[in-house]
Amino acid sequence: MRKADLLDELRAEIGVVSDKCQGDIEKLYRFVCQILFDKMNSYQYVAIYFAKTDHFRCHIKQGKSSLPLSIPFGEGLFSLAALHGDVIMERVGTTMQAVVPFYRGHHLVGELVVLSAADEGMDDEDLTLFCEIASLLERKVRESFPKSDV
Repeated sequence: MRKADLLDELRAEIGVVSDKCQGDIEKLYRFVCQILFDKMNSYQYVAIYFAKTDHFRCHIKQGKSSLPLSIPFGEGLFSLAALHGDVIMERVGTTMQAVVPFYRGHHLVGELVVLSAADEGMDDEDLTLFCEIASLLERKVRESFPKSDV
């Protein structure tokens, strides 16, 4: 199967689960991490980190990584992505690391993190998918917590 077709299939499956989650955003978080890890052989690690008071904390993960479960603000790609409000992709050793922030209004909720082997190569198609997922998560956070500061 061509990569573009596989990514379209992922979009469709994530969209179906999103429509059925009925305010259970946890179900969507788990599904996104699981399906990306299971279906994309090149993804070694997929996680969602939440922004806490002074650090990022791993909330859900699939795969193995040397990333710590807690990352202080101001360190590494996590803070850089949050600061820029956009996806950051960088080679770190033998790994490509993509970090995509998602917000509720102007408040950072968390970040989708995807790691792959550098020689497997994440490209613009992957980044587009990650940004679409972040937009979906933002919409679902607004729907799930309409009057609170999540």
